[in-house]
Amino acid sequence: MRRTDRSRPSRRTVLLAAAAVLAVPAVAVPAAVGAAEPSPSAAAAGLPSGNTAYRTLADYEADLAELVADHPDLVKPITLPYPTTSGRTVRGVEISTNVDADDGKPVFVDVGMHHGNEFPSGELTMEFAIDLVERAAAGDPYVTGLLGRARVVVVPVVNVDGFVRARRQTDTNTDMNRNYGMGWLPITTGGAAPWSEPETRNMEWLLSTRQAVVFNTQHTCIQVVLYPPLQLEAGPAQDVDRLHALASEVASIYGPGYDALPSAEDYETTGEAIDWAYYATRGLALTTETCPDAGVERTYQTQVLDVYDEHREAMLTMLETAADPAQYAVIAGKGPKGAVLRITKAFDMYTSPYLQPDGSTRPSSFTSTLTSDLDVDSRNGKFEWAVNPSYRPIPAYQEDGIHGFQTGFYEEPWILTCERPDGTVLQTVPVNVDLGERVTVDLEECRREFHQARP
Repeated sequence: MRRTDRSRPSRRTVLLAAAAVLAVPAVAVPAAVGAAEPSPSAAAAGLPSGNTAYRTLADYEADLAELVADHPDLVKPITLPYPTTSGRTVRGVEISTNVDADDGKPVFVDVGMHHGNEFPSGELTMEFAIDLVERAAAGDPYVTGLLGRARVVVVPVVNVDGFVRARRQTDTNTDMNRNYGMGWLPITTGGAAPWSEPETRNMEWLLSTRQAVVFNTQHTCIQVVLYPPLQLEAGPAQDVDRLHALASEVASIYGPGYDALPSAEDYETTGEAIDWAYYATRGLALTTETCPDAGVERTYQTQVLDVYDEHREAMLTMLETAADPAQYAVIAGKGPKGAVLRITKAFDMYTSPYLQPDGSTRPSSFTSTLTSDLDVDSRNGKFEWAVNPSYRPIPAYQEDGIHGFQTGFYEEPWILTCERPDGTVLQTVPVNVDLGERVTVDLEECRREFHQARP
């Protein structure tokens, strides 16, 4: 375990004490989905909301809005840019101390319900968001410390149409977790093309615009924690030791029946979130699957209430990992107060080879563009920016086919620009920075130009 404070009270003890102090009201659940007052079993399981039944979409949206309204210093809303096929909005929140500050913290992204009928995945994701906020608001030093060092982005329902219709696929009958571009194949539920679905493009935007050190996509219903790659032919990921260490720690928290292994060793597939996320950003990307033991009935009690204590521990472990300086890189320097710093890189990635309209069998290409901004807010202009390494792992999927068992990294620098708020670029600096490294950039040109009168 990474935690150093082994003597602190249990999280459940702290949670219940905080709830007693705050007298936080339970979230109301509509009668249509089996609402009830918080029961002793719910309290014992430590559900922060006190819920005893599955949420509707209106419940999720109300809970997210309530977190923002009640704790504006800790929570701000996120609206993903693409409406779903049927025009619905995908919403989430960002959680951190002094959440509106542009402070360059590392990020943990946690999402639920890629598959719209995996209801526990959304519940667990939503409950963890409520848990973090309530405990930080109560002054829990452990959670407050973590949120002082990292940000958490939570989107409990990424496949909103599928959730509303209680079906796995989107409203185009696409499994969005087969629609990510890297390694994509035109299987029956893979979509018309890589990235064809707005739900998948939302996730591309989310992970491309934030420096997600850790990304978790929550699923049901097996007992396993998976990491890249999706195909045996690809061979192990370059960061397999880091990926396996985190997945193993998370699996051990859920219980002895849980395994941690490459996704390909569970079963082979294509076009899933974790493959593209890792090979595009080098963030640690996991698929976490929870499920009751064999023979146990799958109910709200067994799939949400009974697992939540372990789930909280697992997600806090991911958050600790995201906050660990050994798991990200740092760009530091001194810019002019009021300037906007932007890092960008763009590169081609490839699907698996498949039959093309011209009769050939070859991959298709697509461009991934990563871009993040940081405002220089401090009076003296100093900044420290936690970013993913500029060295990107070489994937197996290449322009001319699959070349597995890659061990190297592309030496692609971040292109850092220092700009006026109106977008005028004053200086451009390439930055190569590896895992655990810190690089200081010289922005003297930007400082000089920024304060000069414009013609």
